Amino acid sequence: MKPLASPLLSAAVVLTLGVACSGSKSFSKKAAKLEAGGLYAEAADMYLQSAVRNAKNVDAKIGLKKTGQQLLNDKLSTFFKAFSVGGRKEDAVNAYLDARNYADRVQRAGVVLDIPDSYKADFDQVKGEYLVELYTQGQDLLAKQDYKAAEALFAKIGRLEPGYKDAGSLQNVAYLEPLYRSGKDALEGGKYRAAYTDLDKVVKKDAAYKDAGALRQQAVDKGRYAIAVLPFSGPSDRKAQAATVQAYATTALTEVDDPFLSVVDRENIQRILDEQRLGMSGVVDEQTAVSAGKLMGAQAVLMGTLIEYREDPGSLRRSTKDGFESYQVKQLNKETQEYQYVTRYKPVKYTEYYQENKVTISYSYKLVSLETGQVLMSKVVDKQTEDHAWYASYDGNKAALFPMANGVVNTSNNARRELNGLLNGSREVKSTTVLGNELLRSSCSGMAATIQQELASKLP
Repeated sequence: MKPLASPLLSAAVVLTLGVACSGSKSFSKKAAKLEAGGLYAEAADMYLQSAVRNAKNVDAKIGLKKTGQQLLNDKLSTFFKAFSVGGRKEDAVNAYLDARNYADRVQRAGVVLDIPDSYKADFDQVKGEYLVELYTQGQDLLAKQDYKAAEALFAKIGRLEPGYKDAGSLQNVAYLEPLYRSGKDALEGGKYRAAYTDLDKVVKKDAAYKDAGALRQQAVDKGRYAIAVLPFSGPSDRKAQAATVQAYATTALTEVDDPFLSVVDRENIQRILDEQRLGMSGVVDEQTAVSAGKLMGAQAVLMGTLIEYREDPGSLRRSTKDGFESYQVKQLNKETQEYQYVTRYKPVKYTEYYQENKVTISYSYKLVSLETGQVLMSKVVDKQTEDHAWYASYDGNKAALFPMANGVVNTSNNARRELNGLLNGSREVKSTTVLGNELLRSSCSGMAATIQQELASKLP
């Protein structure tokens, strides 16, 4: 059985339809007056609006059929004049398209207007001539290497006649060739990032365009910047955390979306450090770092020091709160002699719980160039994160529980919502281990992004 429609909804729909029909009739009346006064163009517009508002308005469609055809004939006359006098082909094409677009709009309102076949034949002729004209101009522009103007012309051809000759391919050439040339010039000039940007656009548009793919790879190969992430130093009781920071930093740099940034394999780093007998002592200065980094085939080394890592697991705190539970009492109304239920409140106790876990980290890092020994960047990171659980429990009827305010029951909506939020609050709090991993991941991702931006701004 289908559900009954809502009376209010049905009334709203009827009212909306009534307003639309009323507005449609009003437009029709105005259109009739305009038509009687000889203003058929204005009348046609009114009739069209009326027919759009109410598809069942017969008077509007009849009026639109007459005045709309008159207006369409004017537009076709404009086209014929432009076609006959031998003026600009573009003007004739645009005039016919204006007429046809108007006929399409009227047809969507349910009225069909007539465009004689003779006009269609004339349009096909002038459009064909215009397409030849545009195509020739586009080829001339390509020859002159005016690619932007050529692309616009071939795009216009595509809108007029999709699939016309090889206009689509030539439009792609007009778009791709300037990017290809600028990318190739940038590559030859040692501007590898600029070269990659332009050539990447070419490859994404047409992977087989000339040797754009190979040139893009050349830009990456020549401009690639390798970083070795050396072990982070730290207090003797925080060696494990320092190693974790190094691991997260390596992962974050590896995940950076930059084809020019590469990270030296971690096993290779450890092998070089062991060979240089630095694995146990640690790399603590720029000179030693440069010496080890060059053996790794890197252009820069990332060094860091864990200053502080502190986990503060909070204990679960509980406090007893005073509240009230509502209940119903059947009571005789002396005036009406009828029984009715009255709400009463009894004092009760409920418990609130609160726990907060917190993790704090502080470390410094610097990026050292192996070509110059210069410190490219140096920063200190101080981060903190926490998670808490705050909730309440009550052994009685939770739905009837009210908080206390100044010794009396607080029945305000805000107070009830807050208490219900605590009664239904999450009892889970993230462990300091989870918080620590999240903090390390996020801070190292930020560090990697900062390094990438710094290198992108300094390297060609």
